[in-house]
Amino acid sequence: MKKMLLFLTIFCILALSLTAGAADPESYFPLKEGMVWEFQHKYYDLKAKKEIGTAKSIKKNLALVQLQGIMVTPQRFSFYQPENVLKQEGTSFIFKDATGFHVFARQSNKDKEPIIQEKYYVLKFPLTKGASWQQKAEGIMVHDTIEGVNAEVKTPAGTFSNCLMIKKLYFDPKDPKTAQQEVHLWFAPEVGNVKVVTRHPQRNVEIVQELVSFKK
Repeated sequence: MKKMLLFLTIFCILALSLTAGAADPESYFPLKEGMVWEFQHKYYDLKAKKEIGTAKSIKKNLALVQLQGIMVTPQRFSFYQPENVLKQEGTSFIFKDATGFHVFARQSNKDKEPIIQEKYYVLKFPLTKGASWQQKAEGIMVHDTIEGVNAEVKTPAGTFSNCLMIKKLYFDPKDPKTAQQEVHLWFAPEVGNVKVVTRHPQRNVEIVQELVSFKK
């Protein structure tokens, strides 16, 4: 009996360690109106291993709106390059259901109305280590895998613990074995996305996006 209890205890500990901490799944992608995140972007030459450029971006949650009978959260993303010149701005309309968080529609500055698109998951439940999903985005196949649920990551905004770490691989459907792009993302409880590292082997560029500040 004691051996059985010991086994069950160890099993429970291992099971908990493979799940996204004790945080509410919603906390990894907050949709509260008024939240603002500011990021710095640094570009590196992979061969020379040196910095070749910088930029910044600001993401902000706006008030809920209704699209096709569904309440969604607009997230406005403003990209500055150089850091004081607005280069691009767009809005993603985020919807959460029982399966996860996904982009329901997008709208650029050139679009008069939001463009509804095929469901694209940002995070898909369950948030457990090893979970994976595949989806298509603009003709590109995307493979997502949750590689960690208790990662620690340092950013200019501070050090964040118990983060989800997700690897995304992008494939041309004509060459499903060779990744064209690799991205690692970290999501912190109660904060959301805090860091993104994007590698473009063919372009010889790595982009590191890190959280500088956020407002709840």
